[in-house]
Amino acid sequence: MKAGKNFSLILLLFWLISCSSEEEYLPRGSQLLLNPNLSLYPDNVFPWAPLIPNEIQYGVSREVFLTGNRSLFIENKERSTANSATWTQTYTGPMPAPGSTLELLAFVKGEDVIDLTAGGRVHIGIKVFPFENSESRNASATNEQLFQGDFDWFLLKATLENFPEDAEKIQVRLFVPDLTLGKVYFDEINLFVR
Repeated sequence: MKAGKNFSLILLLFWLISCSSEEEYLPRGSQLLLNPNLSLYPDNVFPWAPLIPNEIQYGVSREVFLTGNRSLFIENKERSTANSATWTQTYTGPMPAPGSTLELLAFVKGEDVIDLTAGGRVHIGIKVFPFENSESRNASATNEQLFQGDFDWFLLKATLENFPEDAEKIQVRLFVPDLTLGKVYFDEINLFVR
């Protein structure tokens, strides 16, 4: 009788441990980004931030937006200062389960966009950083056609499959490449566990 109780306790303990380890990971459908439509805070777009402030104009528009009440933008009017520019948000909370898929969705709109390289592309991306010296994992998405001139809101979707077990943080990037003139807006930016 005592052996049966011990066996039952061991099974119960094993079950509790396995349940708690599954709960350490985010369930499918979880949204990882804070402030996806940029309207959470009345005075700022935290935690969105320019990656490296430079001569490119980073900003928040209250006139042009898809949802909520504002959007992020990157604008460059000068050929002489046509450097790349990036808005970012970094996630460091509980991670998705190893092997799961991340899906980044964002809407992009452009005004007077000119790609001086005929090949650089506005894009969105996911970068996963590991705990140790392992390589980071990346996924990005762009439109197959060049973004040129004026274009209305367009959905971009980037997918990162087989999420690594040793992930420490996830960074989302909204990117306008070198030698791209004009104004590019980003709104309704979501990162889901699938």
